[in-house]
Amino acid sequence: MLSRKHTIPILWSVLIPGIAIGIYFLVYWNWQNLPAGLRVVDEPPHEPVFIAERAHTLLRTLTSQGPRVVGSDTNEIFTVRFLVDTLRQISWDADPSNVVSVEVQEASGSMFLDRENYPMTSYYRGVQNVVATVRKRDDEQFSGKYLLLNAHFDSVITSPGAGDDGTMTVVMLEVLRQISKVDLKLKHGLIFLFNGCEENTMQGAHGFVTGHPLAKNVSAFLNLDIAANEGREMMFQTVPNYPFLMDYYRKYVKRPYANSLAEEIFQLGWVPSFTDFEVFSGVGEWPGMDFALASYGYLYHTKYDAFESISPRTLQHIGDNILPLTIGLAQADELLRVDEHVGGSDSFFDYLHLFHVKYSQVITLVINSLVAIIGLGLIITTIVLIAKWEKIRLIKLLLESGITLVIQILSIGIGAGLSIAVAVIMDELNLSMSWFTSNWLVFGLFFIPTLFGLITGPWLYIRYRKIPDLNKDRRILLFLHAQNFIFIALLLTLTVQEIRSGYILLFPVLFHSGFTAINLLIKFKFPYWIIVQVLGQVIPFFYFCSLSITVFTIMIPMSGRSDPGENPDILIAMFSILMALFLFGLLLPLLLLLRKIRYFYTVLILMFITTIILVVSPVGFPYREGVTPQRHHIFHQERIFRFQNGTTRYNVANYFAMSSDRHTQRLLQKDVPRWKGSASIMYFCQEELFCGFPTYHNRYHRYREHNRWLTALSFPVFPHPVNLVLQGVQDLSLYHRRFQFTLEGPTLMGLYVSAKPGGTLKAWSFSDRIPSTFTPWNDQEVHYVNLIQAKTRSPLEFYIDIATASPLTSEPILMMNVVGNYMHHEQYHVEEFRNLVGEMPSYAHTVAYPNFLENREF
Repeated sequence: MLSRKHTIPILWSVLIPGIAIGIYFLVYWNWQNLPAGLRVVDEPPHEPVFIAERAHTLLRTLTSQGPRVVGSDTNEIFTVRFLVDTLRQISWDADPSNVVSVEVQEASGSMFLDRENYPMTSYYRGVQNVVATVRKRDDEQFSGKYLLLNAHFDSVITSPGAGDDGTMTVVMLEVLRQISKVDLKLKHGLIFLFNGCEENTMQGAHGFVTGHPLAKNVSAFLNLDIAANEGREMMFQTVPNYPFLMDYYRKYVKRPYANSLAEEIFQLGWVPSFTDFEVFSGVGEWPGMDFALASYGYLYHTKYDAFESISPRTLQHIGDNILPLTIGLAQADELLRVDEHVGGSDSFFDYLHLFHVKYSQVITLVINSLVAIIGLGLIITTIVLIAKWEKIRLIKLLLESGITLVIQILSIGIGAGLSIAVAVIMDELNLSMSWFTSNWLVFGLFFIPTLFGLITGPWLYIRYRKIPDLNKDRRILLFLHAQNFIFIALLLTLTVQEIRSGYILLFPVLFHSGFTAINLLIKFKFPYWIIVQVLGQVIPFFYFCSLSITVFTIMIPMSGRSDPGENPDILIAMFSILMALFLFGLLLPLLLLLRKIRYFYTVLILMFITTIILVVSPVGFPYREGVTPQRHHIFHQERIFRFQNGTTRYNVANYFAMSSDRHTQRLLQKDVPRWKGSASIMYFCQEELFCGFPTYHNRYHRYREHNRWLTALSFPVFPHPVNLVLQGVQDLSLYHRRFQFTLEGPTLMGLYVSAKPGGTLKAWSFSDRIPSTFTPWNDQEVHYVNLIQAKTRSPLEFYIDIATASPLTSEPILMMNVVGNYMHHEQYHVEEFRNLVGEMPSYAHTVAYPNFLENREF
């Protein structure tokens, strides 16, 4: 039987991790706790209250016809008619004091998207937007200004789009209904933009900004989008320098979920996504806010993003926030002259979604600096007083403090190194992403090695370097102050760099410093100072539990649609290191007070071993059918390559598999026997203009080293064949030639335009200026045009001008790839293609459609 000296350390070694895990799950419960959806019978007659039941019913109808791909009848006819009919009913039920109007805008135009390495020109025709407005009937009550609310009603191929963006579409319908049914005496009008083309390259929003008469009257906007199917909507970015927006968010939003960290991460481009916010803020130059469901995005852009995946609770939560915020901003004096309310960028965050904190750039500088200075002062004061109390020379204690700081930094490095090493080893063993479904494996894989390193350095130092004049708890205190010093240094660095995410460092520094002041009053009397130290970390611990939930529930699903050339375990390990440091950095040294710390090490090692066993078991397989699917893209392609005179060099049919994550090709070849005979496309990348394979966007060429192809026995069938015709050639000078074309084809097409060596693109029909080129091919500049024809089917007429350095000859000076994508024509898929797709494993979500490429020289 174990003696008391063993049972108590064992108890604490188990109890301490248990308490931490218990707090984490308490915070997780709070994060998941959403309001019950209100029913129509709950609706008060003369008060705007969001009714989830009505929105949920609308969502059922909206998603009933399947995917709403731009150009499809479902998107352009059924959905537009559904929205117009619903909006007209809302207008008929509106209070007489309000004027509700409904129209369908058909937009055409072009825009340039300056994507790193892969910029593109987007040229669109016949894109449909449904635009509804509500304003006061009395002109004296109406300011002439508008607040814009935007959601897109199109969806990606295969996806019913219940989440993205059906949820926000029906939320806007219910918000409009509630606002219009009563006389709220709003100062400004409201525009509800249901835009019909976001999933391609945000043409619907661009068409409204550049082509709708009311765009000039917009003062601010709320963009509502989705990257998940459940949980809380996050306000994850605002237009910088308009602080009044966050004032209204803090005042009117019932359950806030917003922080500067998310905004800065998104604006740095670390999240592989874009929204209409980019168009409204960049092209429209309007101030606004970007909202999205972003947690648990496993079903995003898949066939599982269906009506059943959206609960009334989610709709109620979003509506309870958006409705009062909309009403508040529609009465805001700032919208009369928004240019007069420009200020600095605010720091902001919510605490457990209970309340929201916001302060200006100047206040950020002042608070961060004061907290850092006070924290440093308290560290110095503690060292001076310990030297006095323990009768140690101050210089000796300062030297010891410096060594302690070095040991603490080395310990962080060792913990981080162990965690990264685990990530690398897992990837080498083809075991990366084991946490994709079983998220809790992250703790065993990456948190535990980090904690092991963090505690080992201080333990070894205290164990093997004896200091007779300094007892153990004083040395532990020095390690706590060393960690706080590191946090202070980071806080000052981020403050100087004007990085607003530095607010997260305020939590550990402020509370450690504040409770250090209390401990100074009691002279760090043992064991009371330990209790004070632990109590001082309760509020930060709760916050960092909430932050870690946000980080992992957003970033883990995104790893399922990431660069296949990168190891996703490293990114998750890095986040784990940071979260472990914030959660435990100012608590972990206290474990050195345990008389038998080896028991704590035993608990850590057992947890790590158990995790590894689970990783190599079926629990660690990343994907699950209908829950956490693996994404695959399989294309049936026809590729035609022609000589300058139009005769065919070769004409082939093939299948093309595009990688979506780290394991796409490995598992495809493992679980689908036919793909074992596939080949890399890299040979073609040297021989043909941008590999000579049709892809939806030029940026998909980033993954060309990881894509594979197979020979097909059957050619695809195309309902609207691509037909590129050279209508005429005109020499504008000895060095300048114009080519005139007509082009017919499907809704979604693309053009790769490249002048041969010695030539440059001088002008074209797709924009007033020649945009920057993207990644060169064989030293040739290549320009990409993304073409959308939503309703229009008439031939597209365009010209391309090429200038040469030497006089023109009969030799070709222009190369073109024209691409056609047939996303909403499933009935034309040939049997061989259907059979190949049918062989995909059950855990796979497969996007499959035909596409076409024709390569020409002129």
